[in-house]
Amino acid sequence: MWVLDAKTSSGELVAIKRLENYAQEIEIAQFVTALKHPHNHCVPVIDIFPDPDEPEWYFMVMPYLRPFDDPEFELIGEVVEFIRQMLEGLAFLHDNSVAHRDISPLNVMMDGRPLFPQGHHPVRIQYSDDLLDLLTPLRRIDHRIEYFYIDFGLAVRFPPGASPLVLGYIGRGRQVPEISATEPWDAYKGDVRALGNLFYEEILQTFRDTDFIKPLVDCMRQDEPQSRPTANELVTMFQQLCKSEGSSKFRWRLSPRAESIPERMLNDAFTATRDGIRDLQRLVG
Repeated sequence: MWVLDAKTSSGELVAIKRLENYAQEIEIAQFVTALKHPHNHCVPVIDIFPDPDEPEWYFMVMPYLRPFDDPEFELIGEVVEFIRQMLEGLAFLHDNSVAHRDISPLNVMMDGRPLFPQGHHPVRIQYSDDLLDLLTPLRRIDHRIEYFYIDFGLAVRFPPGASPLVLGYIGRGRQVPEISATEPWDAYKGDVRALGNLFYEEILQTFRDTDFIKPLVDCMRQDEPQSRPTANELVTMFQQLCKSEGSSKFRWRLSPRAESIPERMLNDAFTATRDGIRDLQRLVG
């Protein structure tokens, strides 16, 4: 159970998860929070405390986050940054002997505060906190946006040097062909497949101009687990793909695949005009 409409004494909006005393989830959440590293893209735990009325239940306090794709991606560079952080975050987890085992769109979120400097309502997130105004977000490309893996309820932390083989089914991202309750499977390779599915469904199938990531996604989604690269290999591969693509394209508008040709021409012209006006305003000061 989640409690969303909560604030700290300093006024910061937080999310509170109520959970039974699952030692594994609490232990892993605290473990990754304690690891200070620029590639740590796991939601940090602010506090954990027992329910005074039901001691077998605990409250876990975390920063308030919003869906990773709300507001929608607008430019190619915004997708590039999202993929970069997710790959680095997965490599960080695996380097620290943790497999997430439940990677899916619902378990990847972002800190949207830079896009809504005046804040927003915790439930009706398109509106101001008082629900009076429909908000217009700032652009991701102009701000540092952080993306996070959340929900370590199915995660596993392996002892140093231990095999990453596990048994059992995973959570929402079920399209991992090797998962089994009777035959051991590699949890790290399962994470790679699940993240590849997310990139495929939410980016590659959704937007034009993202075909340059297809070699990466194809590697991640191979049916044979041992044919999938490691997370660290994927980080390097993505860096090479971005270098080959060239950063000049990163400010191009993302075109939804469902968009018709006339719609695309009109939206491209609108975006180019708007960006030109913004650039001029920035120069004038």
